[in-house]
Formats: sequence, structure tokens, C-alpha cells
Amino acid sequence: MRLLLVFIFVLSISANSYAQQDTISLKEVTVKKKRTKKKKSNQFSNLNLYKVDVHAPNLFQAIRKHLGNARLDKDANKVVLLMDRIYAPTSGSKYALWVVDGDIYGDAMPPGLDFNSIRKVRVLKTVLETSKYGFRGASGVIEITTTNKQN
Repeated sequence: MRLLLVFIFVLSISANSYAQQDTISLKEVTVKKKRTKKKKSNQFSNLNLYKVDVHAPNLFQAIRKHLGNARLDKDANKVVLLMDRIYAPTSGSKYALWVVDGDIYGDAMPPGLDFNSIRKVRVLKTVLETSKYGFRGASGVIEITTTNKQN
């Protein structure tokens, strides 16, 4: 019986020493605040069902989601789709061709287009895609389909 009491006493002393060591080690631990990523502002928050910004100041900004890395030449107010080409070897123009409901508008943005009526935007860049527009489409084509399309 004495042996059992001695064994329990020794066991309790060793358990207490471990508990003291744990509390000491917990005092030394520093807790860092969890880093949270900043949410990026959603620049495409005004988009409608067809990914068109109906509150945009111009057509380029309205369909920006579709254009990828295209840029707007502000001096000429025309769109450059293919950055790797200085100019199209056949047409001599570096600006994209605009086509709205099958009507070719040239390299200038079509004026007076209602952004709410845009239903589909296709950006054509490869030779295979732009072949139906011939030389004029060599620098890329932006096709827009609206609700006003005549069948």
C-alpha cells in the first residue's frame, strides 16, 4: 500500500512539473493576427447579363470585359487589338474593324449605339476568324450583335 502511495505521489509531482512547463511555454508564445487579403475592387461591377457596362462613358469601356488586353488609341479614338503587330501587312491599318449586326463601320467606333441593346460581343483576332472580312479585318474584328438586328 505504501508503495502505491509513493508511486501516486511521484506521479502527481511529475504531472505538476509538466503542467508548469506548459504554462511557461504558453507565456512565451506570441499570437499573430491572421493576414487577410484585400479584396480588389470589382471594376466590372456594373455589368449586365451580357457582360456590358451600360453606365460606361463610351463603347470601348462598355465592352471592356470582352476586349482583353486591347487598348484605346485616344488620339484617333480607335481600338488596337493586336499589340504584336505595328500595322496589318495587307491593309496598312493597326486598328480593329467594327462590325455591328453585319454592317461594317470601319476602324472608327460606331456612334450612337445603345449599350442596353448589345447582346453579344465577339473579338476576332486570328487569320482564320477574320478571313471573311478580307484585308480590312487583318488587324482584328470586333463583332457586336444587338437586339435591333434585322434577320
